[in-house]
Amino acid sequence: MRSWLLKLLALLMVFGLVAAACGNDDDDGVATGPDEPASAEPASEGGGDEPAPAPSDDGDDGAAPAPSDDGDDGAAPAPSDDGDDGAEDEMMGACAATVSGTKVNYAVFSPNANMDPTASSGALVGGTQLVNVWDVLMTFDPESGLYSGQAAESLTPNDDFTEWTLKIRSGITYGNGDAFVAQDVVDSMLRYFDSRGDGMTNRAAGSVGLIDFDNTEVPDDSTVIFRLSRAWSTFPSLLGDEPGMVVNPRIIAQLLDEEAGNATEETSAAKLVRNRMAVSPDLVNAASFGPYVVAEVEPNVRTVLQARDSYWGGPVCIEEIEFTFPGSSVANWEAFQAGDFNAAFLRDPRVFAEAREAGTVLSSEFQNLGGLFLFNHGVRGADSMGADLRVRQAAHHAINRDIINERAFEGKLNTTNGVAAEGTLLWSPELQECADQEPAYDPDAASALVEEVKAETGWDGSLFLVHADTDPGPEIAQAVEGMLEAVGFDVEVALGPVTTVLIPRVIIQADYEMAGWGFNADGATWVASLNDNLLSTSGSNRMAFASADMDDALGAMYGAETVEDQRAALAAVQCVWKDELPAMIYSVTEEGLAMADNLKGVQRAGATIFLFGNAYIEN
Repeated sequence: MRSWLLKLLALLMVFGLVAAACGNDDDDGVATGPDEPASAEPASEGGGDEPAPAPSDDGDDGAAPAPSDDGDDGAAPAPSDDGDDGAEDEMMGACAATVSGTKVNYAVFSPNANMDPTASSGALVGGTQLVNVWDVLMTFDPESGLYSGQAAESLTPNDDFTEWTLKIRSGITYGNGDAFVAQDVVDSMLRYFDSRGDGMTNRAAGSVGLIDFDNTEVPDDSTVIFRLSRAWSTFPSLLGDEPGMVVNPRIIAQLLDEEAGNATEETSAAKLVRNRMAVSPDLVNAASFGPYVVAEVEPNVRTVLQARDSYWGGPVCIEEIEFTFPGSSVANWEAFQAGDFNAAFLRDPRVFAEAREAGTVLSSEFQNLGGLFLFNHGVRGADSMGADLRVRQAAHHAINRDIINERAFEGKLNTTNGVAAEGTLLWSPELQECADQEPAYDPDAASALVEEVKAETGWDGSLFLVHADTDPGPEIAQAVEGMLEAVGFDVEVALGPVTTVLIPRVIIQADYEMAGWGFNADGATWVASLNDNLLSTSGSNRMAFASADMDDALGAMYGAETVEDQRAALAAVQCVWKDELPAMIYSVTEEGLAMADNLKGVQRAGATIFLFGNAYIEN
């Protein structure tokens, strides 16, 4: 079995790849990272980067008292990384073979609908299930802020971050026996690029679109030279997310041929292939090389994984992982306390407070933009009132973040109005100055704007709000509905499960005017998250928001090397946000994994995706 510690030390010399991580100690005194870790740097230099509570679709939760006003707030508590990856000797001797009868019962944020990486909406909805089957090119260590190679051997940038050279590990084979070669990385990524607008739910399409595939080279079976359309200092984050989960392209090509005759104008062959991957463990297992294989899958209900017999990384210690959904973060925590689960995903500040008080082992991260409301700016030509800036301004004036906090989170939510919250690495006074220029809570101003739009356009005040029904989703939606209706909106609310109602309505059908969501911009993902959701040309811009000023501000983020540069770039994004109001931010959100004391060796891939290839159960 690989020694994670030795691998990290070696990769520190090879990569010099540093991404953002929180720089404080958690409540148990365990360091979560250096005070100012750097972003990815050329091998000859140093560098700098970021991290940052509420439910929604793509996001994360957190703890901290609410501010007394309706604006921005106090510092968020440090995220936790109490999980013990184990000392070198412990990892080397964890097991000589899979230990019969060992099992992780994992309580998820939401059950996954599909085992195809292109059909996963992100870390919260299937990310951990996927990474343990497909594996991933890069992993992220929140303690050091470093990306390390997993299926990748190395990843090295040029001086201006416009070119990255990937070396993959040799000797890896897929479940069907095919060799993993460098061209597979490119072909697998092209599925995101080619499938944009075809019902694909993963947000990475926007970031994959920044790769200049025409000029990207594969000089041999172990090397990919990625050439990008712009400098990108945190490019490794893309390879630690779903695009870094390689799907055997030869199997995909065979499936596309099989489905070509079944495709219709409404349903492409690519979509039919994704549908087959959702319910066909044998296909998934043949096309993957991760530490686990799919034993059972019930889309939107449960997934059972079993250790792969001949994993390229060595023996997989834990025999089985079963992913189920108790119903909410509160239910996850209660079931964890009762001993029904030895791993539970949490995304609610109320339970994080209890977990810390109980001394629970946690591996968590604060997500900036973790709680927000999307506005439909006219997705696929829809006639949505969210496209009118005055309607967005009215919503900002109408909604009091403190009321959401008190009614839904017992006052424990860390509310914010900024793209980075105070206490997170990339927050700055300059950013906050612009955030505080957004429309503040003012029901009279909201009423005046609503009446103005009604008189000018004939609009009747109707607004369709979609939100997850996971606790405390109904309380959030009810509070927002009441505040909007008090100023003249006529709100219709649709509540439902994340994977069967919220995601389809927002991503596939674009059937919403306002939606509870989360961008989740943490230490591993902040650049990609903002790009994917806000860039006008992004294939995963789910609001159809378009602004030349925002595009320019986003462009400055990619090459930002130092923490100071990144803070300045993010402040510029905030200064455009205050004028354009693409969405309404209401919280920074903590999310992560509560683990039993004897569950060791769990690693992070990107964001809050957890890899169990080196994990073991002590004693």
